[in-house]
Order: sequence, then C-alpha cells, then structure tokens
Amino acid sequence: MIPVLDDLRLVSVGRLVLHEAHDVGRLAALKERMLTEGVQRNPIIVSPFGGDYLVLDGAHRLRALSELGCTMVLVQLAELPARVESWSHLVDERVVRRALGEMDWVEGGREEWLFSVVFSSGEEVFVKPARPGIPAEIDLLWALQRGYPKGAPVRRVESGVPLDPPSGEALVRYRRFTPEELHQVVRLGKVLPAGITRFRIRERVLGVCFPLEKMYSGDEADRSAELKSFVRRMWEGGKVRRYEEPVVLFE
Repeated sequence: MIPVLDDLRLVSVGRLVLHEAHDVGRLAALKERMLTEGVQRNPIIVSPFGGDYLVLDGAHRLRALSELGCTMVLVQLAELPARVESWSHLVDERVVRRALGEMDWVEGGREEWLFSVVFSSGEEVFVKPARPGIPAEIDLLWALQRGYPKGAPVRRVESGVPLDPPSGEALVRYRRFTPEELHQVVRLGKVLPAGITRFRIRERVLGVCFPLEKMYSGDEADRSAELKSFVRRMWEGGKVRRYEEPVVLFE
C-alpha cells in the first residue's frame, strides 16, 4: 500500500487539542452534510503534542463530529512544519476601518507586525498590539475578527500571492506563527480566530468516507484495527488512487 495510508488513525476526541476556533456558518453546513452522508470524508490533520495531538487542519470537522456524538474521529498523522503559513482575508474596507478605529494598537513596520491591511487605494497599514507578547496578539486578532460581518463567509486567499483588493475591499494579511508559538497559545488555554493558520502537508489523504457509525463508541485500538481493514479492502479493491499533479477540489 501507499505508505501515507499507515498514518491514518481513529483517535478519541478528548486527545485532540485545538489552536484555532471555528466559524459558526461553516460548522452548521458541514454538520448537516456529515449527518446526511453518514461518513467522515477527509481525515483531520494532526501532529503529536505530548501524549495528545495538535489539530493542524480540521477544527470544523472535529467540532461537527463531536456535536454529532462521535467519541473518536479519523485523523492523519503529519509532521509539524518548521514554519506555519497563514491565510489572507478579503474583507469589506469599511468593516476593517471601523475595527481599526475601535482597537488598541500601534503601527508597526515591515519587519514587526501582527497583521497588515492593504486598502484598494494602495495604502498599507502594519498593525501590532500596544503591548508585547502572544496574549496581546491573540486579543488583537479576536478584536479584528469580531468586526467581520456575522454569518458572511470569509474569503481566504493565498498569502504571498500579489493581489490588489477590488474597490471597496481590503486585504488583511496575517503574520506567520512558529510551532512553538502555537504550543504557547494552547498552553494559555486560548485559540486563534478561524482561518488564520495554514499548514502545507507533504501528502494528504482525501475521500476516505469512513462510516460515522464506527466512531460513536468503542475502544480506540479496536476501531483503529477496523479502520486498517477498511483501508486495505479499499486498496485491494482498486479504489485508492495517488495523484502526483496538483488537484483541484469542489467542496
């Protein structure tokens, strides 16, 4: 079999640690889809964190499965990258200006900033908290995102890709966090707002579609053995494909 398939596990919900919050609108839609389909399509991406696992990608999947009554979830083990990447957000310019007017911040420089805002006029503002430290950065990020329109989807765009915001919109770019900083966020008992961190995983497994009925109860080791049998049956049945080229997915 493909080696990456050995990284699939069923892990108890209580062993998964979040560093990022969820978006209420996205969660409701995902939860409804999972309930209708009766499967977990894609594994949650995790890396070891002490005796537990840090969720790198899949906060919405974890929350949805937990609310559906699952006691364990399908995960893919991955190595934590040396540097965490970040998303950028396209947001209504008026929203961002209003939020900046209500927050406690100071202007940083190109070498020292928490997030920057590029307006459609070409103006760019580099923002950092008035107080140093991770706790102050977390508070400022939440203050910004509280200004986002409730219920409206956040349009994520690739960081580092040149983009001039359309008229009336602003591009919010977030700085990259280190793995050690994410561990600090977790140890503080806090989470970052949704849609900031991004992890490039060497190889992702998608479309597993493992039945939810296998995740409501049972022993973690026994259920993981059932997962391995499931994966082997799919492999031997010719239902697993590996693509070398980039793949575009409609979700």
